[in-house]
Amino acid sequence: MIRLIASDLDGTIINAKNQCDPSVTEEIRRLREHGMKFAVCSGRPIDSVLPLLEGWGLSDLSDYVVGSNGGEVLETATGKRQEYYPLEPDLIREIIDLYEPLNLIPTLYDGTRLYVSRITPAVKVVAARVGVDPAEGDIRALTTTPQLKEMFILDGGSMEEVEQFAKDHADPRFVGFKTAPDLFELCSPLLAKDIGVKVVAAMMRINPSEIMAFGDTTNDIEMLRWVRYGVAMENGTDDAKAAAWKTAGPVDEQGFAKFLKAHVSDTLEVI
Repeated sequence: MIRLIASDLDGTIINAKNQCDPSVTEEIRRLREHGMKFAVCSGRPIDSVLPLLEGWGLSDLSDYVVGSNGGEVLETATGKRQEYYPLEPDLIREIIDLYEPLNLIPTLYDGTRLYVSRITPAVKVVAARVGVDPAEGDIRALTTTPQLKEMFILDGGSMEEVEQFAKDHADPRFVGFKTAPDLFELCSPLLAKDIGVKVVAAMMRINPSEIMAFGDTTNDIEMLRWVRYGVAMENGTDDAKAAAWKTAGPVDEQGFAKFLKAHVSDTLEVI
């Protein structure tokens, strides 16, 4: 029996037009009426996710919100919130210095504004996607408190080059991974989306065999592997699909909703 569905946002239930298809909310509502809980799992901070959920029609359907790649968890009914494994300011400055030769754009994202070292067309695309305004600033100087991650925006160059650089400069204090074609993020090696889902599972007193999770890219892999029913989107990356139990259709073709209709009954059994 499926008692929890955990889902990534962008590329999974949010399409290329930054919209949530009505079929998504219809399926979540159907299953919640039979006792299932729903958790949003995003790389974004919770404070930036909450207003977006309202616009997508997901606010009243989200029992839990996992933000910052598993670094924070919110139980919406009670307002209970927890955070895990932040990076210290000095380490973030080291990371910015390390990646400076790649000409990436370091950021500081507080949930309401995206601070960047410089504003470019690429920055404007990312800011519009997350629904905040960009502002220029010295990221090293602005980072004065622990942060759950450091996010870089690609301004030209290739993601393959950035990923190879991360492999060549591995450090036990942090890990880096692609979260979108134009975003590369670094966080504690102890942190991944599965951490947030594990916290939700503990709060619900359920185990991985009772969870189905959906994702589309590298930062979803640990979550897809940990649950019994990990589902990758057809439009997703090869590594995410390799880690999954099954693949759903593309996000732009109602893949999430069609998969649930085909594989989860009203009694919450996997078909």
